[in-house]
Amino acid sequence: MTTISKPSKETHDTPGKKPRKQEAASSPMEQLTTYLKGVRSEWAKVSWPTWPQIWGQTIVVLVMVSVVTLCLFALDYTFHFIISSITPHRS
Repeated sequence: MTTISKPSKETHDTPGKKPRKQEAASSPMEQLTTYLKGVRSEWAKVSWPTWPQIWGQTIVVLVMVSVVTLCLFALDYTFHFIISSITPHRS
């Protein structure tokens, strides 16, 4: 008579997921060092804009802020004019 053993959880991992590494408890200083090394490696992957791109985008932002400011001013003035012409003036 043969017995069939149940598969252990270690051999039955979820498909598509990598098993986690068992790491020994490390000191806070080692954790900080590891974190900063990761930050440094990610920092190297950043694509920085050129100065002309920065200036161009800055100009676009300033123009858009000016346009929105003028539109809000025009709406405020229009609503103020409409409401002041409808409501009676108090002395």
